[in-house]
Amino acid sequence: MSYSDTPEQAAVIGWSGHRLVVRAFAGTGKTATLVRFACASPERKMLYLACNRAVRDEAEQKFPFNVECKTAHQLAWPHFGRHYQRRLTGSLRITDVARQLNTRFWPLARTAITTLNAFLCSADMQPGHPHLPEEDEHSGLSAEKILAAAQLLWRESVRQDGSFPVTHDVYLKLYQLSQPDLAKRWHTLLFDEAQDANPVIQSLVLAQSCPVVLVGDRHQQIYRFRGAENALDAPQLADADQRCLTHSFRFGPAVARVANLLLARQGETLSVAGNGGDDCVTECLPEDATRGSYAVLSRTVAGVIGAALQASLAGKKVYWVGGIAGYKTEELEDLYWFSADMPERMQSPLLAREYRNFEEYETVAKATKDAEMNQALRLLDQYFPLPQKLQVMRAQAVTDETQAQVTVSTAHRSKGLEWPSVVLDEDFADITDPLMSDAERTDETSLLYVAVTRAQQTLVINALLQMLLSAEKGDGPGEENGSGEGNAPGERNGPEEISC
Repeated sequence: MSYSDTPEQAAVIGWSGHRLVVRAFAGTGKTATLVRFACASPERKMLYLACNRAVRDEAEQKFPFNVECKTAHQLAWPHFGRHYQRRLTGSLRITDVARQLNTRFWPLARTAITTLNAFLCSADMQPGHPHLPEEDEHSGLSAEKILAAAQLLWRESVRQDGSFPVTHDVYLKLYQLSQPDLAKRWHTLLFDEAQDANPVIQSLVLAQSCPVVLVGDRHQQIYRFRGAENALDAPQLADADQRCLTHSFRFGPAVARVANLLLARQGETLSVAGNGGDDCVTECLPEDATRGSYAVLSRTVAGVIGAALQASLAGKKVYWVGGIAGYKTEELEDLYWFSADMPERMQSPLLAREYRNFEEYETVAKATKDAEMNQALRLLDQYFPLPQKLQVMRAQAVTDETQAQVTVSTAHRSKGLEWPSVVLDEDFADITDPLMSDAERTDETSLLYVAVTRAQQTLVINALLQMLLSAEKGDGPGEENGSGEGNAPGERNGPEEISC
């Protein structure tokens, strides 16, 4: 990436004031611009607030000495998180919740979890009616019954002498409710990825009296399903100074054209300029790319595992973004043995302890509409017999990306990353579906935009984008099989090159 200041960057670096909103497209050097902003005022102590640990670790290598880099959870840990260390869990299990509520009526447990999580992500003081799921998701339960269950879970969560599992969002919520004054320690707050700020973090940031610089791209807002909101458009920022970064140094004009196609569908009036040199958009990987390494980005975890299985069974080494453990392949194998009624082969007794049999697991998955559970059931059918294939896949996994021929990731996990060659899997949602809600179409288009803009030199588009590009040129939908069935990612039929 080039670090030569553009006029847009210079306008950010030279800013002084109380609130600044920087709207930056993908690859436009927003972090580099913030680094130069910090370097321009070495006497001012600054806090760079990152969206996750990986971004924080990377930022710490780039920012000067006057900047501390932390996540919101790291800010909250010494004040609240350490008190719950022995009870921490990544997410609440529906069986733990049902046990706490003393019920086997699974919809109550599911809606109570949904309500609690919505409250934890909010700026509110207590769980209330705004945190309830939509009425058609109440499963016949009254709002009062669901809310009472969620309030009970909240009370049990915050008890320091309790035993109920606690998620990391619980102690972050407690920190926000304590109304900390960050201005006592830092002169300026730099808030990155502001488009994906939970209301709880947004409330924490915008309550500060010190100058705040918010940077983000509303078109990369991909965590609304976790309760994230676009802090860039918060009412408290109506009078904030505004700047834009539109020149991308990551990719060239070919990838920029695809990105702008998606931006236009979102109603964006500005365009991203591809200043990253020569690039290429194709329908299948060029031969030189297949000999090197490339990344396959999928919409779903099932798509990632499928891409990894395809590559592994072809003898290729595979790197998993975030680590293979994060994709729960061991739990999937346990589910296989559970379905085969062979509990002695399971690595963990958890499934057998929580469900009477595999049929009950299927019933719970259907009743709760749990995405992970239902996705696991689909994988059992799709990759039968699973254990042998998973064994090959694990043997081909590497922890050093430089040793891999293929990198696999969900589009969500790919955010903030980039690769010379990117292949888009066929499992992205059809954003042209007339039955899709406007909110869902916006979210899915944003996710596709994130995936597209990970490519630096070569982008291998899927059938959906091929159709959209053909429609833009007035060529009609084309004759390619839109499902891509029977082909590995990046190996579709049809003309190989679209634009280079």
